Amino acid sequence: MSDTTEAADRRLREDSPSVDAVVRRLKDKVGNSDTLILQNFAGRFLSRAPEELFRQRTPDDLASMTLGAFRFLETSRAYRVDVSVTNPDAEGEGWGTGVTVIRTHVSERPFIIDSIREYLSLQNLSVERMIYPMLDVERDEEGRVTAVQAPSDGGSKESVVHCEVGRVEDTEKLETIARELTARLQDVVKATDDFGPMLDMVGVVIEKVGRHAEAHPDRREGFEEIQRFLEWLQEGGFVFLGYRGYDLLSGEGMEPSIVVEPGSGLGLLRNEGESRFAEPVPVATLEPGLRELVIHGPVLIINKTNAESTVHRRARMDY
Repeated sequence: MSDTTEAADRRLREDSPSVDAVVRRLKDKVGNSDTLILQNFAGRFLSRAPEELFRQRTPDDLASMTLGAFRFLETSRAYRVDVSVTNPDAEGEGWGTGVTVIRTHVSERPFIIDSIREYLSLQNLSVERMIYPMLDVERDEEGRVTAVQAPSDGGSKESVVHCEVGRVEDTEKLETIARELTARLQDVVKATDDFGPMLDMVGVVIEKVGRHAEAHPDRREGFEEIQRFLEWLQEGGFVFLGYRGYDLLSGEGMEPSIVVEPGSGLGLLRNEGESRFAEPVPVATLEPGLRELVIHGPVLIINKTNAESTVHRRARMDY
């Protein structure tokens, strides 16, 4: 968020009697125990709320909604993904408007909102409203929230999403949404945390292709074209989601086999145990088409996977 936007949000909330009313209700609900932290959170949270929300809901309902989001932040932890899917009601959270509320928490990173929207679309759940404040959150050694501030360059950024969809009454469906959305956001964490190392591995592959170009002058032009393509991908032409290396094992008295290169898995492919090549697989046992690719190439293969991406946008992934 830019400084200009931040200042505009702050002025909007400082001048808004509706927000003042919400903050007063929050003070009544919690007393003086954590009023300052909660008030700072409320300012950030409500600054991202759509204007229509202040017309549609009472200050009491908005206060209960904000308090629910804050309590969710308190039980979350900076190092993990947390998701809750609930149907708020007057007896529980103190408000209820016939919606299902999805709350997510993860350290701030790209693709969070896109991934949530794509999943909900897959479930035929229409997003009625979404509040997405970015926060600098300070926590003590036990993970308790001690301060909430506007995001800064050096702060510990955490993302809390409050999303409302049409009411889902089926308890099993609520649990499924929470479980599957957690898994997708964990994939977001893997892909974004490992993005730098994946770019580094592209560099390693580029160097290897360069060595092949030197060793095979008659094929230099083709190898150099592959290098230029990989450099373009590395410079922003591609969103890398996963990487895994494979070794072709061979030797005297040994049947040529393929196996995952230990420790090579990154992003969505971190878990090497999920690969069909986690243990050596003899090349002779592969289906003919794959066996031909392993033995004779081509050097570069570009294709579509059968699996859809769980990160960023829902589409068949490229490999």
